[in-house]
Amino acid sequence: MKKLLTEWRQFLKEEKRVVTAYHGSNVPIKVFDPKLGAQGVMWFAEDKDKIKRGESGANSSKYIMTVELDVENTTGWDDYDKKFLKQIEDEGFDSILLDDDWIIFDPARVKVVGVEET
Repeated sequence: MKKLLTEWRQFLKEEKRVVTAYHGSNVPIKVFDPKLGAQGVMWFAEDKDKIKRGESGANSSKYIMTVELDVENTTGWDDYDKKFLKQIEDEGFDSILLDDDWIIFDPARVKVVGVEET
């Protein structure tokens, strides 16, 4: 199992990919600013319905932004549980994947492709 986890992490580090995800807010957002996000980072969910059901921790679901996340060097629960966010970012990670939720450090890696008013 440990070998599989190591291989998966290596795959995530080497594979640049675009992930479609969602963000709920009480205002439409065109450009994300980590200074305005929880813990100084930006949070997204791959499950739009989780935001609508109020299960994502989103501030609101009045507006749901569809975004494309450009992720290259991703870590997960292991680092998130043991380290501060700043430590993770300083180690060169651009994102954290927690089940189907994403933490993104750099707003340049977030492209808004749609805004839905619910």
